[in-house]
Amino acid sequence: MLVFGADEDESGGVFTKIGQEQRAGRSADEPVPVSDEGSSDEGSTSEGGGAEGGAPLFFVDTERDAPDWASSSEDEGEEDEAGGDADKAPSAAWEDDDTQNATVALTAQARTRKLRVAEDEDEVGGDVYEQRLRRQFEQINPAPAWAGGSAAADASLLQTSASLVARKRAQLAPGVLDIARVRNGNQAGESQSAVLSAEFHPTASVLLTAGMDKTLRLFEVDGKQNQKIQSLHLRDLPITAAQFVRGGQEIVACGRRSWYYAVDVEHASVMRLSSIPGVPKLKSLEHMRASANGDRLAFMGNSGQIHVVAARTKQFVATLPMNGAVSDAAFTADGNGLWSIGADNEVYQWDLRMNRCLSRWHDASPFRPTCLDISRDASYYASGDHAGVVNIYDTRAVRADHEDRAFFGVKPLKCIDNLTTAVHGVRFNHSAELLAVYSRRKPGQLRLVHLPTASVFTNWPASVSNLGHVQC
Repeated sequence: MLVFGADEDESGGVFTKIGQEQRAGRSADEPVPVSDEGSSDEGSTSEGGGAEGGAPLFFVDTERDAPDWASSSEDEGEEDEAGGDADKAPSAAWEDDDTQNATVALTAQARTRKLRVAEDEDEVGGDVYEQRLRRQFEQINPAPAWAGGSAAADASLLQTSASLVARKRAQLAPGVLDIARVRNGNQAGESQSAVLSAEFHPTASVLLTAGMDKTLRLFEVDGKQNQKIQSLHLRDLPITAAQFVRGGQEIVACGRRSWYYAVDVEHASVMRLSSIPGVPKLKSLEHMRASANGDRLAFMGNSGQIHVVAARTKQFVATLPMNGAVSDAAFTADGNGLWSIGADNEVYQWDLRMNRCLSRWHDASPFRPTCLDISRDASYYASGDHAGVVNIYDTRAVRADHEDRAFFGVKPLKCIDNLTTAVHGVRFNHSAELLAVYSRRKPGQLRLVHLPTASVFTNWPASVSNLGHVQC
């Protein structure tokens, strides 16, 4: 569970300052500065170390108190004191005393004669009549297997709001996309520059945005109000990439600088890392990717090198060398694999458990590749190039061609040429039924591709969608 803040007695937490300043009468929209002892560039600065001259490197502000998902619970509930009584049959909520005194004639109607246990039986008491009705109902409608559990087992079903009935999910149909516009996710706190990075929290309805205005913003997304939770301003880092790592417990922010920031939202601390330990200092760390499970970070450096860093310790793990300059990279769903593509049109498949290349092939279809992504189930991968063409590949066919030693014979499943400028991003959805491709050069350059038909949806985006220049 994420915790934005700490006890009021603690003075070092970044997000602790929010509630204190609001109670002192500060406006909710006014940033709250945070400062601490200075630190040198050679190490890392924890808890928001100051810059030269004593100016704080970052400050935070908030729109309102943190929501329920961000607060920790010290008491998870008392245990049931009833003990073994939970398995006892529940008693009747109400009993009719007149049932004991009632008399029912079984031979009066045909439907009651079948309740007799002897042919000469004529009348029975009300309680006996009720028991025989129950026995007849149970014979006709036997109890299902799932109804034989104990009261404790039944109580566990009430601890979740998920559906108890398994339903088969309908596949996405090609052609026309059923889509509805909702309120902007950052309407409660728009950025002062283009939003270059946007990502949802892995477990909560929270949206993270970042851009060249050096500010991280968090929003509680409900499709209606989308209220801002808080923001964090990093004074010396125009942000080009920001992602949740470690299951959403931490945010890593990078830019065109030789340092980057790690924001621990669980312990309310900010750490400035001046470089990657064990790697010659890079001029820019703007190209960064985080694994889906949040365990690894990949920084794309110069001369075809990809530097892998452990997300938890921020320690250098390995350098993956490529023959040409790195264009883009993408992690597999389990975080143990990495795919990369270079400017020389060569695609690499890496095993991060052994830090070695498993396979490599040359693809002549793209013209100077720019981006790459792989679906969660690893059934497809896609790459974009400078000519506005997106190539979609079936990984099973690629592996079959590669096993036949067809190093130069890899062919795409489909080429999408609906964009007219260089492709800056390709992204698969969670079920690999949808592929989004976009370009930043011209407004409205976004297309959605249906899989496995590899056809572009015709109804969206429309001319009235007003998407502007899509950045991420």
